[in-house]
Amino acid sequence: MDKIFSTRLDEAVLDELNRVTRRLGVTKRRFLEEAIRLRAQQSGTTGDADVWAETLGAWRRRASAPAIMARARREFRRSFQRRHRGR
Repeated sequence: MDKIFSTRLDEAVLDELNRVTRRLGVTKRRFLEEAIRLRAQQSGTTGDADVWAETLGAWRRRASAPAIMARARREFRRSFQRRHRGR
């Protein structure tokens, strides 16, 4: 399924995009898709990358899961009480 992507671009970039796509005889969509894929290949990031290696251990926590849950619940209660005091 195709998704819509919106961005603000400089007018000079849009003019260049129009010129290049007309000269090459390709659609703007095709040009942008190919440019993104080429850039991803050059940077060494592909869709097959190891997600766990890229996180660099972000899933490892110093605190235990129960301690994190207790802190989150405590903060939620504080926030809830602050916003609903005296009603």
